[in-house]
Amino acid sequence: MPEELARIEVVRYCARLWDRRLVSGSSGNVSVKLDDGDLLVTPSLASLAQLDPAQLVRVSPEGIARNPSQRPTSELPLHLAAYRVRPEIRCVVHTHPTFSVVWSRTGGVFPRDTVGASESLGTVAWTPYRKNGTAELAELCAAEFARGIDVVIMERHGLSAVASTLEDAFIQTDLAEEAARIAIFSKLL
Repeated sequence: MPEELARIEVVRYCARLWDRRLVSGSSGNVSVKLDDGDLLVTPSLASLAQLDPAQLVRVSPEGIARNPSQRPTSELPLHLAAYRVRPEIRCVVHTHPTFSVVWSRTGGVFPRDTVGASESLGTVAWTPYRKNGTAELAELCAAEFARGIDVVIMERHGLSAVASTLEDAFIQTDLAEEAARIAIFSKLL
């Protein structure tokens, strides 16, 4: 995908994440891997609601911003680690959806016993709390991605989905949040 189109697509999916309430405030971040190995990532401290394609930060495979005046997301280590262990993926979507975060506090993964979760949601892993933006968090998640897991729920934090397309990462994120929502409401019955 050419860089110009990739920028437009990232912004479009960021708006979809916002519209589905999978992110709020300036939380969440998205990246895509370009054909030359560089990444386009969302900027630090920016709402995903109304990004401009020019705001996206192009970084080298080592995470160095090509334009030093731009600051990539603080979760860049997580994105870099995912691409390192899963070279075939083309995007990472990291969100803080409410019900997934609430469920993450239980110490495990929500049940995948609904039709949507059992048929369409891939395997989900849970990781214990580590401070956001750290190499420790990135490596915990990367270990799960390396096992072939595509969705990781991080305790008291959020979830990350990896995929070959933004559409697939978005769908996995949305399905995970819906499964968490159903699980929580079911516990209340």
